[in-house]
Amino acid sequence: MKYCFLLLASTLFGLHATAQKDQKKDPWTSTEIWTPVPINRQLWHDKIDKLQKTADDFDHKQDGRVDVNGRRLDTDYFTDAILRKTDQYQSVIENLPLDHYGKIKNLQLLETNLKAFVYDLQNGKPEAKYYTDLMESFFVILKKQYNNENLVDFINGNFSRAIYGNMHMFKEDRVAVSTVYLNMVQRYPEEMQSRFNEYADMEAAELMMAYLATKQPNLILTYATSTARERYIVRRCKDPLVKTIVNIADKATTPLRAIVYVEDLKNNAMSMAEVNAATQDNASYYRSLIQQRLKQQSLTKKILDRESKQMALEYVRTMNELHDAQDPVRFKCVEPLTASEMYFLMVLCSDEIYTSTFVGTFNRMLAKMAPVKGDQFLTDLNMDKFRTFIRMCAGYNKLDEYLKTIDEPNRNTLMATFVHDIDKNKDTDIEDAVDVADAFGSIDDPVLLEYLLNEVKKDYERTYTDNNKRGLIIYFLLHTLCTSIINPEETSDDLQAQLKIPPISFVPYKNLTDTGGKVIQQIFFYGDEDGKSSFNSFLSNYKATDWKIEKNENWMKLTSILGSPVELYANLPLDEPKDEEAQKLLVKYLEDQKIHPSIIIHRGHSYHLPTTLKYLKPENKIIILGSCGGYHNLSTILGYSEDAHIISSKQTGTMLVTDPILKSVNTRLLAGKDINWIDLWTEVGGLMKTPALIDKFNDYVPPHKNMGALFLKAFKIQMAENTL
Repeated sequence: MKYCFLLLASTLFGLHATAQKDQKKDPWTSTEIWTPVPINRQLWHDKIDKLQKTADDFDHKQDGRVDVNGRRLDTDYFTDAILRKTDQYQSVIENLPLDHYGKIKNLQLLETNLKAFVYDLQNGKPEAKYYTDLMESFFVILKKQYNNENLVDFINGNFSRAIYGNMHMFKEDRVAVSTVYLNMVQRYPEEMQSRFNEYADMEAAELMMAYLATKQPNLILTYATSTARERYIVRRCKDPLVKTIVNIADKATTPLRAIVYVEDLKNNAMSMAEVNAATQDNASYYRSLIQQRLKQQSLTKKILDRESKQMALEYVRTMNELHDAQDPVRFKCVEPLTASEMYFLMVLCSDEIYTSTFVGTFNRMLAKMAPVKGDQFLTDLNMDKFRTFIRMCAGYNKLDEYLKTIDEPNRNTLMATFVHDIDKNKDTDIEDAVDVADAFGSIDDPVLLEYLLNEVKKDYERTYTDNNKRGLIIYFLLHTLCTSIINPEETSDDLQAQLKIPPISFVPYKNLTDTGGKVIQQIFFYGDEDGKSSFNSFLSNYKATDWKIEKNENWMKLTSILGSPVELYANLPLDEPKDEEAQKLLVKYLEDQKIHPSIIIHRGHSYHLPTTLKYLKPENKIIILGSCGGYHNLSTILGYSEDAHIISSKQTGTMLVTDPILKSVNTRLLAGKDINWIDLWTEVGGLMKTPALIDKFNDYVPPHKNMGALFLKAFKIQMAENTL
């Protein structure tokens, strides 16, 4: 709106006469100012006009149009709200029979809305619908305030986010403001959680606590036991779930454990005395948690998962630590457990359990499971994490043994369930698909694989018919991987082309060299007896005539004398815990010298593996795990280095296999050749002369056979290509 405020005496007289005639006009429908704006109020109009001009000029064209994003419809909405309606409201405010300060107040309120728009214009993306609603509700609220009408009914009956945006118009009306916050929390709880301080002393705060109780019951428990102001809000809240959580805070012996039972307490399915009894010690707590899992609780599922795993880990770590003890000592802690409780120990701790711990627990579970059939056993457990279990059984060569506990006609039914409907749960579909892919890589029965391939094909066709793109990608990849296992003559190049992933059968030599043309390797050794033995075996492969060996008190460096430049850095297997300190010092040295290993080698038991894994980086291109069960850590490794080629063992790692693999890798590096896994694997396999050694070698999985890793890589690429 543009004004020319040249107030001449003759003009004032004429306009005054005109105004006398317009006294019966309705100011609410006016579009022009009836009387000149006094000079002491011009400033407020000028501020609004300046903001309008900023909006008009946003597209570098002053054409009376507010073009934000080039969309014509949005431009029409913005132009109407910011230019036309704002001009109109300026006229309405001036024409209303308000005193000078009343008009200034309303002009300031209008200016606030224009400031909000310009801020969004310059710092974000203003929404056309929002600002249309904002300006329309501004007018309604202005009129209702002028007529001294109650705003609550209007707010409840016409609520939109724009009314929240206009709350500055009635900030002194506490009832109306409280009503706005109630509506905002009901409609936008996630957004309003971060704005809690705005309404902490209002009824909406209790509504927010009731909402949070269904999403984060442990957070409400924290509030109830704190001294912060949230404590008083949750304690005055009348919501039944919140009241139950407050009761846990006050009466539970161990509230952090008792929160798992909040649904049973709320529904009177358990008493507080029963909860306190269940949580009194770790053994009773773990057994009770397994019973809770079978109830399929909804409110506390995440807490239940976390607590179940934490309690299960105590058993698994105890058995892991006793890996050198006799079985009666090692497995004593699980003897009192039921088959179901043993099952959950294995599936909840799949990333930490040792091979021998799994096998020992599996055997005891099977004995206690009888005479219940394997399929019925899983059904009784609500099929909870059954894909993880099947994958682990396949990986540890126990699947055939488990399937034999099932009547023959039902074995295929269970395995069909294993591959079906993975896509129907987006919370677990990728985890489940990786389990299936890993199992494919471990199953030796060609008849079973052919059956699974046909079942996967059914889901592939279903997802295609349903136009379920995510599901289609999952089943396309699973079908491709299973086919490659059934038809091993299909080359890795063909598989790579189908999966659309980087080369899987070889690593180009140039990808392994640093800027100076050297290949850098880092080897992690540990200070137990096996680690020292592994270190001595490793060192025996490097002759002083071929390698320059430098050594200090913590690590050694080996530099090739003949052939292409190769450097190996290995920490010494010092007595624990000095071994890990030596690793830290070596890692720091490499970082300080800007030396980036492209090959990482783990030499040690699987319980040492997490220590090695934490040092992985994206520049690591080959990762060799010479430990038991390293195969079961693929997803963790790919989280650090998504393009890494991984060699791992499903069961027992041994230096009798690892050393020949490393020697073959180095032979190729010294010759400046690419690492071709198919050729290398054939070569190393030919060195395994005894049946026992062949069995150990067959437990090792080369990069082009790591089905879980291949699935994860291919899935990421396929999702990106399909913009999903």
